[in-house]
Amino acid sequence: MKTLLAKYTFFPKYSVFFCLLFWCSSCEDFLNEVPQTTRSAENFYKTAADFNNAVIGAYGNFKNPGLYGNGGTNASMLWLTEVTSDNSTHGATKAVSNLSQFELDEFNISLSNTVTTAAWTGHYIGIGQVNTILDQLPLATFEEPLKVRYEGEARFLRAFYYFNLVRLFGDVQLIQNSIDNPYGANGIPRTNAAAVYDLIISDLTIAENNLPTTIPAAQAGRASRWAAKALLGKVYLTRNQPELAATKLNEVIASGQFDLSTGYAATFSPATSFANNKDVILAVQYKTGLVGQGSALWSDLIPWGVPGVLFGTTGSGGGFMQPTADLENAYEPGDLRKDASLQATYLGANGTPVNVRHVVKYKQTGPQSGDADSDFPLLRYADVLLMYAEALNAQGQTAAAEPYLNQVRARAGLPEKTGLRQADFALALEQERRVELAFEGHRWFDLVRTDRYVEVMTAKGYPVKEFHRYFPVPQRETDLNSQLTQNPGY
Repeated sequence: MKTLLAKYTFFPKYSVFFCLLFWCSSCEDFLNEVPQTTRSAENFYKTAADFNNAVIGAYGNFKNPGLYGNGGTNASMLWLTEVTSDNSTHGATKAVSNLSQFELDEFNISLSNTVTTAAWTGHYIGIGQVNTILDQLPLATFEEPLKVRYEGEARFLRAFYYFNLVRLFGDVQLIQNSIDNPYGANGIPRTNAAAVYDLIISDLTIAENNLPTTIPAAQAGRASRWAAKALLGKVYLTRNQPELAATKLNEVIASGQFDLSTGYAATFSPATSFANNKDVILAVQYKTGLVGQGSALWSDLIPWGVPGVLFGTTGSGGGFMQPTADLENAYEPGDLRKDASLQATYLGANGTPVNVRHVVKYKQTGPQSGDADSDFPLLRYADVLLMYAEALNAQGQTAAAEPYLNQVRARAGLPEKTGLRQADFALALEQERRVELAFEGHRWFDLVRTDRYVEVMTAKGYPVKEFHRYFPVPQRETDLNSQLTQNPGY
C-alpha cells in the first residue's frame, strides 16, 4: 500500500530555489553559470530519473497544509469543505491560536484567515511545480513514452489544483508557465472562471490519453487514466454538462478496474492493500514509522483534549471535524457506514461512557501521535457511481440511474430505492453522497455545485449568505497585487 511516493514529499521546496536562481538572469554571464553542485532547473531536469523525482515531488504537494496537510488540522481542504458545511464543527476550545478555524465554523471569515490563505498559497505552489516540469519536458531527450506519461501526470495535477481553486475562490490567477521572478505573479489579475475551466478540461483531456491504465502497487498514489477520467467527469458535472460527465464516468465504470467489493470500513483501513482496495482510485499516501510521512488525521479526530492512550495512540485529541447531531441523524437505520464513520461516545479512563461525537473513519491503532498510516482518498469509485447516477438523472434518465445509486446502498446494507421522480431522486443522491463521502471533503462542494448550499444551511440555522459560495481572496495577496479584486461580500 505504501510506496516511495512519500519519500519525496519535501522535494518541492526546491521550486522556490529555482525561482531565486532565475531571478538573477540580468547578472553578468559568469553569474549565470550555475555550479553543478547546485540544484536548479538548468542542471536538474536532464534525465528520466530527474523528471520522475520532480513528478513525485509534485504529488507530495498534496500534503501541503493548504491542501490536505499531513491529514489533520493543518488540512485546509477539510476545513473549507467539511467544517463550513452541516457535517461537522470544530470541537476544540476557542483560543487565540485557532481563531481562523472558528471563523470558518461561525461563517465570519476575515480577509487574513490563515486557512483560506494557506489554501490559495498551497495550490499555487503545486501549480508552480508542475508548470516548471511542463516547461522543461520539451527539452528532455529521454524516451518518448516516459515523457508522455510525465506530461500527463503534470497536467492532471495542474487540473486538480486549479479545479480546487476555481471552486473555492471563483475567478483566480491563471498561470500556465513557470515564473522565474519571485515577484512575477504580482501583476497578474484574476481570470474569468470559464477560462480556468477551459484549461482544466484541456489538461485532463491530454492526461486521460497520456496516463497508464494500471498503476502497479509500487507506484500507488500516482494518477491513472481512470483518475483523469473520473476527475474530468466531476468537472463536467460541476459545469452543468451532464451528457459529457456521463460519458467520462461511464468509461471509468466500463473499465472494470474498480468495484465496491472492498467493505466500507476496510476501504479506509491501513491494513487494506492497494491491490485489494478496488474502491480507491487515487489517494494521498502516508507512511508511519517516524520518518516524517505519517498522517495526523486520526490524532486530530480524537475528541478535544482526550488522552490519546484511550484511542491507541499518544498525545491528546484535537477535536477536529466533530460530527454534528444532524449528520449523525442523517444515517438510516441499519446503515453500515455509520459506525464505520463516526461514534457518539467513547469510554473514559475509568471505563465510563462519555458522550462526545467523533470521526472514526480513519481510525488507526498505533504507538505515535500524528504518525498514522491511513491514506486519504481523493477519488473513489463510489463517488463515480453516484456522480454517474446524478448525470443520468439530470438528463431525465432516472430509471437508468437507479442501479448505480443502489450499488452504493447495497454495500451499506440498505434497501434499494426505486420509482422516484427526478427531483426526489436528486435529493436521494444528495443524501447518499453525504453519508457515503462524509469527512472526505465533498459536502461543501456538493451543496454549492447543486445550488443548494444557502437553502440547506439556512434551513438548519447556519448564518450563511449568498456570498459564502466563495471564500475571500487572501488579504496578503491583494496587498501584494493591486490587480487582484476581492470577492463580493468580504
